[in-house]
Amino acid sequence: MKHLLALFFISILALPVWAQDDREALIPKLGLNQVDTTAARENDRSQLFNFDFLMRSAFDADNLGREDALARFNLEEARILFHGDYNDRLSYNIRFRLNRSFSQSGLDNSSQALDFAFMKYKFGKNNDWAVTLGKQSAMVGSYEFQNNPIYEFLFTDYVDRILNLFVVGGKLSYDLNADHSFHVQMYNTVNNTFDTHLANNGFVAGDLRRAKAPIGGYLTWIGAFADQRFHTKWSYNLAQFAEGKPTQAISLANKFLTDRQMVYLDLQYSHLGVDHALIASNAINDFYSYTGAARQLAQNIVYKSAVLRYDQFLTDKWELALKGAIETAGSGDDDTFGKDFRTNYTYFAALQHKPFPNQDLRFYLGYIGNNVTYADRLNLDPVQFSRIAVGGYFTIPIY
Repeated sequence: MKHLLALFFISILALPVWAQDDREALIPKLGLNQVDTTAARENDRSQLFNFDFLMRSAFDADNLGREDALARFNLEEARILFHGDYNDRLSYNIRFRLNRSFSQSGLDNSSQALDFAFMKYKFGKNNDWAVTLGKQSAMVGSYEFQNNPIYEFLFTDYVDRILNLFVVGGKLSYDLNADHSFHVQMYNTVNNTFDTHLANNGFVAGDLRRAKAPIGGYLTWIGAFADQRFHTKWSYNLAQFAEGKPTQAISLANKFLTDRQMVYLDLQYSHLGVDHALIASNAINDFYSYTGAARQLAQNIVYKSAVLRYDQFLTDKWELALKGAIETAGSGDDDTFGKDFRTNYTYFAALQHKPFPNQDLRFYLGYIGNNVTYADRLNLDPVQFSRIAVGGYFTIPIY
């Protein structure tokens, strides 16, 4: 640990030198072998800095045939990714969303626009241990989340609203072998403070009190079987938002791959002591017509989800992408609501054209839908959304 801390502070002190691209000045500081040739230096630079631009844009026609119909050109995704390896032990990743707010969040000193900014240091005889520090992806069992975001035309509530996807914290990883690894991650439960999170969403604390340590943890196993064709990412999560009201979740992600097809199945069960995800809380408060100081977070809420996606290459340049998901919300404290009082359906089908085999460029025609229904006894209006989209997406390796 002393060596790790020393390496971290030396790296920070060396940043001005790094910015001048004077790598020879950095080498003695980090105890690396001297770079002797121009070719070696160029190779090191190519590993040290990579810059990718991720974009999806389309002409979207929403809710055709209804009063709220809207057709327009839409920049759906725009992200920039910086990443590199200083050597075989030290690496970094930084990704921004260009169509999100850059305003600072109150708890973790980050912003919504920053997906992640972390460094990873490997250690051990065979580099089989690793420490990751900074804002990073949550180690949750979800291939929907792990998938490149420009591939997912519509996310489920679980990924888009229930999870804290990009967390500030630390992770310890161990590679048992090439097929299996284990991860322990500690992180802030939400990115904003307790009071700010409630105020921003129109709720009051009531009898709830903020947790003195609003911290969560993931224990995750990542596995591969059958010559890397079948993959698993299973996680258990324990977190706290309000004092004495823990959250527990189990997420089981499973994926099967061949040269021409991919299918994943994500299964999740989450029990929230306090509904900081707000989905069930909004429905319950709307049902009772609560406003102002009466709007409080629901407690003892259960979310369940199942997500299935199937991608199939029809020819070398044409492929089909299908996705369907069902999610439910239930209450353990209010008999009026009970189990599975809210159901969310998410689905899409897209025909995609990939003109170049070695480029992550696709043009697509797709239908995207989302329906939310409530138990009849609640007399809450369902929500329906549909979209026809014609567009394209591209991961552009700029440098």
